[in-house]
Amino acid sequence: MIAMKAPKLSSLLLPILLSAAPAVFGQASSTMHPEKVVGNTVCADCHEEEFKAWKSSAHSRADSVHRDAKTRKKAEEIAKKMGLKNAAAMTSSPLCTECHFTRQKKGGSTKVISGVSCESCHGGGKDYYEVHGEKDKIGDRAERQKLSKAAGMLYPHDTFLVAENCFNCHIVRDEKLVNVGGHPARSKGFNLVSWTQGEVRHNFYTPGYKRGAENLGTVQDRKRKMLVVGMLLDLEYSLRSLSKVTESGTFRNAMGKRCNAIITGELPKVIEKLGGDSAPAELLEIQTAVKDLKLTSSKLEPIAAAADKIKGPIAAFSKSQDGSGLAGVDPLIPSSAKGEPWQP
Repeated sequence: MIAMKAPKLSSLLLPILLSAAPAVFGQASSTMHPEKVVGNTVCADCHEEEFKAWKSSAHSRADSVHRDAKTRKKAEEIAKKMGLKNAAAMTSSPLCTECHFTRQKKGGSTKVISGVSCESCHGGGKDYYEVHGEKDKIGDRAERQKLSKAAGMLYPHDTFLVAENCFNCHIVRDEKLVNVGGHPARSKGFNLVSWTQGEVRHNFYTPGYKRGAENLGTVQDRKRKMLVVGMLLDLEYSLRSLSKVTESGTFRNAMGKRCNAIITGELPKVIEKLGGDSAPAELLEIQTAVKDLKLTSSKLEPIAAAADKIKGPIAAFSKSQDGSGLAGVDPLIPSSAKGEPWQP
């Protein structure tokens, strides 16, 4: 096989610096406990092409931001402002390891074993990796998926659960990290659709679940669903961050600006494209919950309450929709991707 030329390290690792906040809410804090991590090589035993696609992505190199010549200076600057001795201390700091690294606990010690990995997105594999690969003993794929999910695996088609992991790291929740450390508040331009169609794409199954020679693009129905669910999770997580502010500054401004853009622009546009008053009920419920929010108020309780109120409808929307009824949002789907997908 001829591997695609890897993107320049600096152009892809710098955006990863945007994801160094500890998980405070959502899925990431419960899906990758170090004691549950088995490591990427276990996944690679059966998923060779997926592993190679991952190796060519910035996710796999997120553990080198403190060493690479083009990113070390920024990492060092943020680390010291946050009270760390140097950039290398990122590998043992909970502030950084939750998003930049995969840690594994063996015996009484915990250590970094890679950057953002398979288990960062799909959950720690200790309890599911064997049943997930038991094709000889469990021939029915649906049954294997059911058992694997029950044991903690997050499948790509579980849009809501997998996307929660993305937003747990691509939206910073630590106010001090932004205001004091100088860390950007969010990954610039992060969009669930475009950022999953490029370098992180690793889809080697045809719709009939047979191995294919091509790293396949995401079908349109799923793109539609990802667009809307991604926007809604962006709103929820931005509201949660905004509800925790203690001072004026970069963090508050960034979160308030993003919330306002979704509440006054993106959400109404999606609802309009999906039929206005006849749009999915969950979207209308979410719009009602946030339309009168005072984002600049010093009273943060209503903002936190709104985030709580929309979480259920977001999950319900994701569960009820397969994308086939969301064709109206097609003009809103980004045509570009974040990086180039690896191909065999």
